[in-house]
Amino acid sequence: MDKVILRRQRKRASDNLYRVRISGECYEEIEELSERTNMSMTEIASKLLAFALLHTEVEEDKA
Repeated sequence: MDKVILRRQRKRASDNLYRVRISGECYEEIEELSERTNMSMTEIASKLLAFALLHTEVEEDKA
């Protein structure tokens, strides 16, 4: 399966912000990635969600 590649940044970018609620576990993992890459949590969450959306299929109920 493909991977999401996060490259360490020198400076964090600022952008329009929107709220999405996530579990505490996901928050902590994104926070850890933010510390390791110097990317903002928003950048990381957006990249992860964009990847997930590209690799998501919707199946119809088989009723």
